[in-house]
Amino acid sequence: MVQDPITSGSLIDKVTEEYELSVEKITTSKMHEVEQLPNWDRIDRSLQIKIQSVLRRINLANTIAEEDVKKWITVTNEAFEVSALQTYLLLTCLNMLGELNKVEPPLSFLAWLDTSNSSSIKSLRDEAITKSINSIGSIDDQAKAVKLIKSVFAQYRLNNSIESNFFYFFTDALDQETQNWISSNCWIYQDNPLEKWANLQNVKEGYSNLTSPENKRLTNARKRWDALDSYQKLYEVSQFLEALFNQYNVCMVNPPVKFEKDPISKVWKDIDIAVSEHRLNYLSNNLFNQLGGDGQKFRFNEVRCVYKDEELYILETDVKDRDRDNWLKKLQEWLKTKIDAGKAQGDTVFLFSRSQALVISEKKLPAILETWIDAAIKNVIARKQY
Repeated sequence: MVQDPITSGSLIDKVTEEYELSVEKITTSKMHEVEQLPNWDRIDRSLQIKIQSVLRRINLANTIAEEDVKKWITVTNEAFEVSALQTYLLLTCLNMLGELNKVEPPLSFLAWLDTSNSSSIKSLRDEAITKSINSIGSIDDQAKAVKLIKSVFAQYRLNNSIESNFFYFFTDALDQETQNWISSNCWIYQDNPLEKWANLQNVKEGYSNLTSPENKRLTNARKRWDALDSYQKLYEVSQFLEALFNQYNVCMVNPPVKFEKDPISKVWKDIDIAVSEHRLNYLSNNLFNQLGGDGQKFRFNEVRCVYKDEELYILETDVKDRDRDNWLKKLQEWLKTKIDAGKAQGDTVFLFSRSQALVISEKKLPAILETWIDAAIKNVIARKQY
């Protein structure tokens, strides 16, 4: 009988031995220690123990990501599973830190609806129900009744959900500056079906590409997000990460997404080259419309343009002679922002069970989670000193 080389005892022993040697070689430059935390001695012992548990979890997540360790884990596991394990460990830190900020046990939905509870809860509940009724109008059929119940339940979950550790992390554990950064640099793309867009971090506030039905859907998704206030954005991010955490809890790890679309079209680079090389034509309204039938139309400050056959066509009546040079200069500056957006750094995490994707600027998810955890620990210590 031929022995499986992966499961054979000799190879397992060798891998284990070399793995342990690799762990010993890892530097401690990324290690999170209590000595690095300000005012550590000014918090009570029970809080110190909980924070130390978080620090050990962060260090374990960092150890797994080290190349010398990862190469042995991937002998029998896919590389993306290692990254998922690291992310899961960091998400447990969010869960732990969020729990530290609960000041009282959460109410069940039925208890929250009870009219005999405290005046403060009653006031919040009445306000939530009134807001829901006003948004729906007359409740005259079953569909509207169901919509009302869902709306009221969503308001309840904002502050009373039993599974709200993640929400407490974002709204209580984090300082205001970090909360503001998240609201400004993260967004959740939601659509159904969920398109596999690449570089969603390039879709900045005010995105208005309507050149195709798919781009229109993407633009509308961004507009819906921009309409939310900061508090709602934090709630949505917390719910996304909690759903991801729960997915990992049941060992559901999806392979990397193969991106099929890019929101930043190559056409912007081509238009920039056409403008710089003066490959421009100015057309009458009739000819412009004929050409635009199978060219890519767009607007820039109410100037209608068509890009086709590597040339830029501009509707003659939209730009006066004396304004053309100035307009072309502004157009080039605008095109540069579109081109630079294609170089944006960040991460996109798809969660198909919710038809959502979390979009992060600047950093990958594990790195940004660690940044948020560091900020939360320092903020918790600063607030809970004696």
